[in-house]
Amino acid sequence: MTSHVEDFVWGAFNVVQTSIFGSSSSADVHDTNEWTRQLGGGGGEGGAEQATHISFQDLYASIIFFACIYVFGQIAARFLKMPSLVGEIFAGIILGPNLTEFVPYPISFVMLGEIGLILLVIEAGIDIDLTTLKLIGTRGLIIAIIGSILPIAIAFGIALAIGTDMKGSIAAGASFGPTSLGIAMNILRQGKIVNTPVGQLIISAAVIDDMIALIILSQLSALSGTADVASIVIPIVSALGFLVLGGYIAVYVLPPILDRHLFSRIKKENHGSVGLGLMFLILFALMPATYYAKSSFLMGAFISGLVFCRNHDVHVRFVTQFKRLLQWLMRIFFAASIGFQVPIKDFGNGSVIGYGCLFTLALLGKLAVGFIVPNFNNTEKFRGLHLRDCLVTGFSMAAEGEFAFVIAVFAADQGLISPDLYASIVLAVLISTIIPPFALRFTISYYNNLALKMLKEAEDLERQRGRRPSEDLSPQELEATLREQIRANKIVFLCIQIQCSSTWGLIPKIISTLSKLKVEVIDNRSWHPRGVDTTLMTEIFVEDDYFLSASEEETLTIEERIA
Repeated sequence: MTSHVEDFVWGAFNVVQTSIFGSSSSADVHDTNEWTRQLGGGGGEGGAEQATHISFQDLYASIIFFACIYVFGQIAARFLKMPSLVGEIFAGIILGPNLTEFVPYPISFVMLGEIGLILLVIEAGIDIDLTTLKLIGTRGLIIAIIGSILPIAIAFGIALAIGTDMKGSIAAGASFGPTSLGIAMNILRQGKIVNTPVGQLIISAAVIDDMIALIILSQLSALSGTADVASIVIPIVSALGFLVLGGYIAVYVLPPILDRHLFSRIKKENHGSVGLGLMFLILFALMPATYYAKSSFLMGAFISGLVFCRNHDVHVRFVTQFKRLLQWLMRIFFAASIGFQVPIKDFGNGSVIGYGCLFTLALLGKLAVGFIVPNFNNTEKFRGLHLRDCLVTGFSMAAEGEFAFVIAVFAADQGLISPDLYASIVLAVLISTIIPPFALRFTISYYNNLALKMLKEAEDLERQRGRRPSEDLSPQELEATLREQIRANKIVFLCIQIQCSSTWGLIPKIISTLSKLKVEVIDNRSWHPRGVDTTLMTEIFVEDDYFLSASEEETLTIEERIA
């Protein structure tokens, strides 16, 4: 990725130098910079009469390419029920330089895609939900770390087994660590389980996976050079330093200072615009700082967004100004930065396909992580709703996407992996963007239907309790009648509402308390605003069969049980 940026900068410098000083001919400029159009307008000395010119054929082909990216993505999403990125990648493969060579000057599109990648990482930083990270606590951190390390280790072993050298094996394994938050979030939102404990666990784990991916990118840059202690240690220390120390400053130090000395002195309606401008100033400082400190420049982009993760005005402003642009730049990223580099002709090689299918075994590491998910519903372990949470977590973690491709492309650019190995990795990652999302959608749909069946059974049970109180009874009489009916049937359905400050590991603590009471959780959802020290609203529906199982001597009154 870095090479594209450097080529663009030096290419632009050569064009400016030629046009000002006339130090080289037009042909030399064209040969030196394959990515740029030859300046038209003849051969005036010093280039004073030259003007930028794009031929109609190239312009027309570019417009067709944009249209194909969109159409292929929509076909994948609407008709094939796949993530749209699958169709966008295939648009780049088919029209790119490795197959039809239809797209003019492909490096220009790669450049646009990588700008989109920078904006995506900024968005990842600004979208960080600190409250969710706090609520899940240690278990979410453990799941994220194991969910990265286990598939990396499996893929690393596979790469070594097929004869790849140590550096290439590390790079190949690293491609299977990240989790696609975008793919998982889209399906979780459709299944209406984003604000459930398992949904918040998945979101937290995916965010932490992205942070781990940024550290991995820093380490891969060290592997591309001479391997010595300094080249290996410095990138790790630099990346961790920026992430830990820089993250702490971005979350706890800078926001109060900005609120006190900047935002308090400007009008409320200008907070978003001013904050957005400041965010890009921080970006311009941190990108070169992280790059020359041997970390990934994407780490600088992430921290720039993280500074404003608590600021609702800046978040809204970023979304309104950049969301559509980011969507299109990411389409170009998948089509150009990923699709153009897929050696599609090598897919006819049986070993490429075979190794690609073999690398999909790394996804087993992601699936296995799902089975260390806590029992949020207090049902029988690995049965019923707990099995649902295990499967949903495993399939969500197995859906790889943006960062997996980024690492694979970076490794290929740096010469860490061969073109054939790159093709196999891309094939495996593509499979991970197709099969796990299908399985995730099916699992959510199946258990949602099962939950509806359980609610219907509860409703039927309620009807069997006898005549409902008539509407002309007073509230006290209604309450007394309902209590009598509940006592008669010995099953209680409760809606528990909790309003409290968000603290580290709060959700596991709530679930632990419910487990001690031996109640079965039917549904559990929470809501909170953006920020660090926010108020959490939790609503839990439970079924309590205590009165059904307890002996008469041990039975408490319903008032004592509820209290």
